[in-house]
Amino acid sequence: MVSNQPLPNENQSRLKEWLLYPLVASVATLVLHFVTGLAWGICAFTSFVGWPLLGTFVTADDDLPGGWSNPDGTERPPWRRARNWGQLSVGFAVAAFVAAVDAGVQTAMGAVFAITGLSAGIVAVVLLRRPEQ
Repeated sequence: MVSNQPLPNENQSRLKEWLLYPLVASVATLVLHFVTGLAWGICAFTSFVGWPLLGTFVTADDDLPGGWSNPDGTERPPWRRARNWGQLSVGFAVAAFVAAVDAGVQTAMGAVFAITGLSAGIVAVVLLRRPEQ
């Protein structure tokens, strides 16, 4: 039975957070592909994995105790949480499946990309289901 009740604000913001990243990364993949002419898999990997990983490296020092985002040292940096790496694993799985489709799933390379995507997806599920510590 589907309820017509709106979601509480907390659930809406979490849903928006989970949908915003794939939407922006998908648009970035499309733009990269059509502007540069690179393969779909490379563009998807750049958008879904490279961009967030680069952002993590650039801001890592800000997350450390005494940094801009953590001046009193009480916050655990996002890159030290399983959820962060789970989200990156989801991005890696998506990029691998995009590469598999681009290469042709019935080709040897496409099968390798599909198996890689499945493996990354399993890792993502394990990381995302871990309780926060």
